[in-house]
Amino acid sequence: MAPPESNSSSPTLGQRVVNRLLVGLPPLILLLLVNALYGPGIDVQTTGTWIAFVTLQMDLFTLFAYWLTLFSIGFTFLPVFQIIEWRARGTADGFSSVNLVLPMLMMSCWLRHGFMTSDNTNILINTVNLVIFSLYIICFGYYQPKRKYLYGQVLSLAISVYAIFAYVDQQPIDKAADVMGSIAAATQIIGLAGGLYEIKRAIGLGHTEYIPASLQFGIFLISAQWTAFGFIVGNYYIAVANIAGLAVNLITIALYFVYPPLTWRVPIIGTGPQQKKKE
Repeated sequence: MAPPESNSSSPTLGQRVVNRLLVGLPPLILLLLVNALYGPGIDVQTTGTWIAFVTLQMDLFTLFAYWLTLFSIGFTFLPVFQIIEWRARGTADGFSSVNLVLPMLMMSCWLRHGFMTSDNTNILINTVNLVIFSLYIICFGYYQPKRKYLYGQVLSLAISVYAIFAYVDQQPIDKAADVMGSIAAATQIIGLAGGLYEIKRAIGLGHTEYIPASLQFGIFLISAQWTAFGFIVGNYYIAVANIAGLAVNLITIALYFVYPPLTWRVPIIGTGPQQKKKE
């Protein structure tokens, strides 16, 4: 019997050590910085030992998957600031619920695709997102005196999800996951309609006053990471959908250079405001 061929793609001992260092150094550096800022209240030895233990159990991809999960879930909490504004105003009248309802169609489709492909990262993220966005819709309904359109949108969402899932269930087992992935990617791309509307509106107004920069920078970071994740795991439905989102996002960010905000300065980029402050 011939000896087994060595797998040249397997990482060497040196590469594994470097990977562990790359995984462990950032949290260790963060720990030291926090300890320097806040004094000896943190048990550096115990916490450092725990970080070292976790580091030995993970590789770079595992860490990236965990980071992407936490980052995506954290990004979902941005609409909380909108709820705070509704509370301050005492009403959500004038605001649209489309950007709260429409993403749930995409999340539902990706969740189903996650179950069909045993993608635990996708399952966790979209389950949490669906719960959180459901709470956002409840808050919107509480502060919105005119709920007729909201009821119609939620009903349309339920019918659409049922119809999509029923259609996928009729597909051959070996093709159902691909069909679900295609539909999920399509719903994510359709969800870009809101971004395209904002681009058109900003060009018409001649400024980006009503496009929050922090949100756009956040979208850039999360879209870029999901694009990379899609290519790494070979899920090109995720990759293609996020490339489309990234393209719309980059166009929106480019508008800050051409049509700066009226009254505020764009962080990082530094453009704006168009209107000078009154002395």
